[in-house]
Amino acid sequence: MKNIILSLFVIFISLNAYSQVNGEAQYGFRLGLNYSNLSGDIEDADSRLGLHANFFAVVPLSDSFSLQPEIGLSAIGVNEEELRLENGDNVQFKTNWLQVGVLAKVDLGEKLYLLLGPQAGVNVTERDNNDYYNWDIAGVGGIGYNLDENWTLDLRYSYGFANIFDREFGEIAEANNRYFQLGIAYKL
Repeated sequence: MKNIILSLFVIFISLNAYSQVNGEAQYGFRLGLNYSNLSGDIEDADSRLGLHANFFAVVPLSDSFSLQPEIGLSAIGVNEEELRLENGDNVQFKTNWLQVGVLAKVDLGEKLYLLLGPQAGVNVTERDNNDYYNWDIAGVGGIGYNLDENWTLDLRYSYGFANIFDREFGEIAEANNRYFQLGIAYKL
């Protein structure tokens, strides 16, 4: 997992170096809400409403195609505080993730655009020695609208492919992150 995050970081730095040569990249930050849940062996858990904050760069590769590397924090999971296991361990379901992604941005005109790409995440929630979470790999898809030259609004869906639990406990052996994000971004 560390190799994946390191690779995405290298891509992010490489794209920034490329943009420095061309002088066309835009940088910014994105804030918004997550509406998340876990799929898999977890049943009847209430969805969680959380916040996210990202820094991003938009690196144009043509008139209508750009790469958008991002790094940020997201509060996702479910609304249940924790589950106490028979062995006395607690498993937290409200989690915070450091996420790195590289999204392809396709402009559908001057205002509308699509986003699609991979994202890797590491759980950064304070934990004890009984770690159950470690990493996540997800696919992200979304649609956005340029409000003006600097402000954009987008809606995304993230589908986690990796089982976020390191080991099985009780009847719960597998869970995957699923969430919607509504965000507003400002390009500097």
